[in-house]
Amino acid sequence: MNIKYKLPNFLIVGAPQAGTTSLYHYLSKHPQVFMSKIKEPKFFSYISGHKNFNGPGDSEGERDIIKTFEDYRRLFLNVNGSKVLGECSVDSLYYYESVIPKIKEYLDEEVKIFIILRNPIDRAYSSYIYHLRDGRENLSFEEALTEEEKRIKDNWEFMWHYKSVGLYSNQVKAYLDNFKNVKVCLFEDLKENPDYLIKELFNFLGVDPEFVPGDLEIEYNKSGIPRFKSLYNFLNKPNFFKFIVKNFFPKNFRIKLKNKFMNKLLIKPDEINKDTREYLINFYKEDIVRLQKLIDRDLSSWLK
Repeated sequence: MNIKYKLPNFLIVGAPQAGTTSLYHYLSKHPQVFMSKIKEPKFFSYISGHKNFNGPGDSEGERDIIKTFEDYRRLFLNVNGSKVLGECSVDSLYYYESVIPKIKEYLDEEVKIFIILRNPIDRAYSSYIYHLRDGRENLSFEEALTEEEKRIKDNWEFMWHYKSVGLYSNQVKAYLDNFKNVKVCLFEDLKENPDYLIKELFNFLGVDPEFVPGDLEIEYNKSGIPRFKSLYNFLNKPNFFKFIVKNFFPKNFRIKLKNKFMNKLLIKPDEINKDTREYLINFYKEDIVRLQKLIDRDLSSWLK
């Protein structure tokens, strides 16, 4: 039987810890939009050579990676006539040098690219807390920043590159230079006015902008410190209770319920040390100045 495959015409390429998981879920609700069931296939980074990572828990995270073009195409088999087909591999922004040529090789050059950026200092700390939350990080934030170069050299997965991931200007410029349809937004836009941002995104994609996802108040994949670590870990890992729930409730309901409950188990982490923030402001300053000219947005608040 001849199967007619379709390929994505829309990619969320990053940045990580900038609301991309929430955007993925909001977009999935739109009747004209189909988002791949695997949120982050990471196909383009994998075939570019970014694989076999050595950080704590990295191998577990590689289970869902799509490694062949055949499997990548299968992600978009049952799209039910959707106008927009998308996926959300947020390492594509960081690995832009090797990923962009692969995207251009496999997808139509008219593919739409969406980028959402977060204050790189807050993003770095959020990524650190994300690893702390999941029991994978055992250093202080300052120690982890010092260890970053060694971790990169030892091929730890990109989410461990706390500082480096936030050097956005070259990443964004490369996408603007290589694709015709690129939209860049800020995490602040999502936090302060999610309704407006979603409407803007729907307009960018050419789908009905009046559709309202209905769960814009929910924050997905939130970082934080677990109140009860053992309970959090139990809910976050495969177990018999989750197996029962999976067989009795629809997927969207399960995701929403789990996310709400797990968010209640998280408490806000301590603020970044003042001296550490000052160090990171100096580290990012030149890049932020270049970026704000590039995207024509005032980013002076990122330098405070």
